[in-house]
Amino acid sequence: MRSIRLDSAVSIRGKIQMLMVLFLVMFMISACAGINIEATRALSMTGRNAAIQMQQNIFVSDKEYLRARDSEALLHGFSGTTRLGKYTEILKLYNEIHWELAKRSVVFEKLADLYDAFGELAGLDAGEQTEKALGDIGGAIKEYAEQLKQPPPIYSDTTAVISKIGGLVATEIQKAKIKEASIQIRARVEDIQKLLENKLIREQMTGFQEFLLSDRKAAFVKLWDAGVYDPTPLLNDFGADVGLVAQKYVTTLIKTNKELKDALAEVLDKRLTIKSELTKQSYDASLGVLKHLVTEHKKLEQGKPLDLTRLRAIVAELRSIAVLLTKAKTD
Repeated sequence: MRSIRLDSAVSIRGKIQMLMVLFLVMFMISACAGINIEATRALSMTGRNAAIQMQQNIFVSDKEYLRARDSEALLHGFSGTTRLGKYTEILKLYNEIHWELAKRSVVFEKLADLYDAFGELAGLDAGEQTEKALGDIGGAIKEYAEQLKQPPPIYSDTTAVISKIGGLVATEIQKAKIKEASIQIRARVEDIQKLLENKLIREQMTGFQEFLLSDRKAAFVKLWDAGVYDPTPLLNDFGADVGLVAQKYVTTLIKTNKELKDALAEVLDKRLTIKSELTKQSYDASLGVLKHLVTEHKKLEQGKPLDLTRLRAIVAELRSIAVLLTKAKTD
């Protein structure tokens, strides 16, 4: 009798375990059923394009800072103040900005690689590739945080966090992996956003840029007064719309005509100011991209329809800013 009861208890326990496994499988299938494979591909492509464009704009910003640094060196060299403490401190700030931009560039490079892997996950089993990309960007984010003197984010080991998922039918396994990958990617994007919103970065993009702008203007004025620059190209550009070109003696004319000299100085001032404003716009647009990426990842994970229109529009804005900044250098 006791043997029969024992067998019955074992049987009941086995049935309970089977029901629990079945419930777990059904829960996972239900949780991942809303994952849209095509939406994943679209988000991965848009995320990759966004990361590449943000990195491109960093290159443009870095070149602007390097040009400003050259102006700073020329200005202090011209005035004989290169040995003063202020100049040394300014160069230190330039170096810090350069390294911040360099580290930030690596972060977005790794983010583009991560979205590449994410896109592959929507087409085949690229779990290991995605895990490696997660590890790579995690390292880049930590280095960036250290450059900003901020506590680096702590990530759990991503080894096999995606590729180990199994136990379901093939389609649901893929969706479960996509959902887990999206959660992991979103966490990285949120960390990048927090670091980029750091007060130090904002100060670099506003206060220090204003300081650089004033010094670059001063450098241009000194060189202009010294007769180094030929204003002919600037005047030819101004008159191009109506087919006018500057006369040969225009340089002498400007030296003796204060009103004309002040007018041309105003043109230079506005060109420099526009470049500074474009750099700030690029920074704000990058923050907007990161914010929208987070939002779209949440929608993907919840099985909601994505709306990538605004995200793509901001990426296009970044591309336009980069073109305008590059064009401004040759104007």
